[in-house]
Amino acid sequence: AAYGQGTGPILMENVQCRGSEAKLQDCPFRKYSSYYSCGHSKDASVSCATIRLGGDHATDSEGHVEVFQNGVWGTVCDNGWDIDDATVVCRQLGYSHALSTPRRAAYGQGTGPILMDDVQCCGSEAK
Repeated sequence: AAYGQGTGPILMENVQCRGSEAKLQDCPFRKYSSYYSCGHSKDASVSCATIRLGGDHATDSEGHVEVFQNGVWGTVCDNGWDIDDATVVCRQLGYSHALSTPRRAAYGQGTGPILMDDVQCCGSEAK
């Protein structure tokens, strides 16, 4: 419960998402029973990022990667950046896959803090 404990009934436990589900309720789970040891001290937490492409000559489908976290837009460092990482970003933006992974700030350097580095996606992640 990184953001504080919830209140009310616990409806799901032992959630087993594979990453391809459209919503949490599509993941296999067990309905909560007081027999199991889940309490509000174990409420799940998440920190989500919004993503966009920016830079010189950026388009809807090309640009350097920027993420929004904790009220701030920042960039993603290209250390270890590969086609699997780019494919996940493209999928999150509504495209089926990435065509290439230009490096060394090919679309110009971003502004703000570097919020992610050494990204290591498998390529099968939904987002």
